[in-house]
Amino acid sequence: MHNTHTHSTHHRYMIMIHVFIMVLTLAIFTQTEVPYNRVAIDFGFAKIYWYAVFILTGLLLAAFFSQTELVKMGYSKDFLYDGLLWGVPIALLGARLYYVMFDPIPHYNSFFDIINISKGGLAIHGALIATFIFLPIYSKLKKVNVMPIVDILVMGFLIGQIVGRFGNFMNHEAYGPAIQSEWIIRILPNFILNQMRLGDVIHHPTFLYEGLWNLVFLIFLITMRQKRVFKIGDYLGLYLIWYGLGRGLIIEPMRVNGAYGDALMFMNVPINIAMSFVFILIGIGYMLIKHRHRHALPFQVDTYIENQERTEN
Repeated sequence: MHNTHTHSTHHRYMIMIHVFIMVLTLAIFTQTEVPYNRVAIDFGFAKIYWYAVFILTGLLLAAFFSQTELVKMGYSKDFLYDGLLWGVPIALLGARLYYVMFDPIPHYNSFFDIINISKGGLAIHGALIATFIFLPIYSKLKKVNVMPIVDILVMGFLIGQIVGRFGNFMNHEAYGPAIQSEWIIRILPNFILNQMRLGDVIHHPTFLYEGLWNLVFLIFLITMRQKRVFKIGDYLGLYLIWYGLGRGLIIEPMRVNGAYGDALMFMNVPINIAMSFVFILIGIGYMLIKHRHRHALPFQVDTYIENQERTEN
């Protein structure tokens, strides 16, 4: 049974990797000029951008992963999809509202300008805030424990963020200062170097650094999930701390063309860095409060084992 489960899990991971590679190949290696064209399909009257393609791909892969994990934990197949019908629009709304609220150079002349995301204008901080507000409400309506769900969705978030960041890459944005180190240039693939080149200068691909930062954490969470280390709900606090550290101390300070730049400040700190530190503090506070009740919570791996035993019986 364990070998079958392991094989099935590896198969799902390979499917996700192959889908990502296929989409990236279509986006990059079908083009002959750099910087790469941001438009995937041009219908004349409407355009589909690669940014949207990668965001949607990340969402679908995150949903695919989360769905299979939640079913293994005993949740119905409709549980996640029902949540997505509400959760995705709410997350997009949160991402857009955050962007609009903290845009240092507002250019919104009508309500349509506020909701128009065809030229970009989504902020991951806002999406996370909206999602973490929505989850407890949805779980209460469905009368289920939110903690195990959050653990799975945190890993889904990481998958979506890793893939979605390549939308920034195709938009020729989210880059850092000029690369001064020759060894960094040597290890980066040519398709990234080409897209991060402005004139004769190659810039740091901060989108890639953030993706790798999240990938390291995702691998860590997947590896540790089968061990008796973390209890249900721990991943939320760890995610807030990890993501806040990476975004606040590494990515945002490096970005020279961030979504907001450094124009909008909070207590002399760029708003995205300030919000990242807020995530860190919330994550630490959450873990400290949760630690008081840690003895009464089951280990994550036990939730899988208990459901498997119920299924077999």
